[in-house]
Amino acid sequence: MSPSAAVEVIHDEEQDGSIVRSSMYYLDRTPLYDVEKPYSMRYLPDGIPQSNYKKVKYPIAVKSMRKHGVESFRLNECGFQRIELNTKLSYDEFWDNQRVQEVYIEEVKDALKAELGAKHVHVLDYAVRKRHESFPISTGKEYEYDQPTALAHIDFTVEEVERMIKVLYGDRTDEILKGRWQAINLWKPIKGPLNDWPLGLCDARSLDFENDTIPSDIVFDDFFTENLQILHNPNFEWYYLPDQNTWEALIFKSADSEEAEAPGT
Repeated sequence: MSPSAAVEVIHDEEQDGSIVRSSMYYLDRTPLYDVEKPYSMRYLPDGIPQSNYKKVKYPIAVKSMRKHGVESFRLNECGFQRIELNTKLSYDEFWDNQRVQEVYIEEVKDALKAELGAKHVHVLDYAVRKRHESFPISTGKEYEYDQPTALAHIDFTVEEVERMIKVLYGDRTDEILKGRWQAINLWKPIKGPLNDWPLGLCDARSLDFENDTIPSDIVFDDFFTENLQILHNPNFEWYYLPDQNTWEALIFKSADSEEAEAPGT
């Protein structure tokens, strides 16, 4: 697997337009996590810290996918790629949950089936992100929409995906787990071209999975999930898609049952 996060362009591109300089937060390589699993609670608990994350910020160079040839980035090699996804929805309709469920989710399923050769696609959830004008400076209030994140992470561990399969498929669990399965994220702008906090993707081939990732619990008031936090490694190779259009969707892995393939992004 390889990490993803939003990328803030903090100063101008280099002269050839192929690299932007930004920064990324990672979990610290601290002895704390030898005895305590990283966790983050999405509510205010009583008597314990809301999170034990120790974050460190590092400068990063983020390369242009276009400069290096968009078609050269393949899901089973680097963990991510661009696909074409046109939608019948207008921008305003993305705020209508019923229209999203009836139209867009079905378009996503069809696109993934066509690209991956999948027999079945189950969409877990979707979110619309809209950056508040003050972000990343906090307003001190809860945002109406999800905001970008600059903490490198992978959304699911393999074990978490297997647990979700058991919940979703019940009696069919053994059948599903015996075959090839993948946990895929799909990310696209609903208004473009996009250059404001674009998605940053790390080439899975530059990630030392055993040494650069650590499982973490994300705890809600009625359930929890397990993701992977990323520990900094100067060998990471980060990419983004400049001027991303509304028909351009980035797909990237969180987990894959085929260990020989790129595990994820």
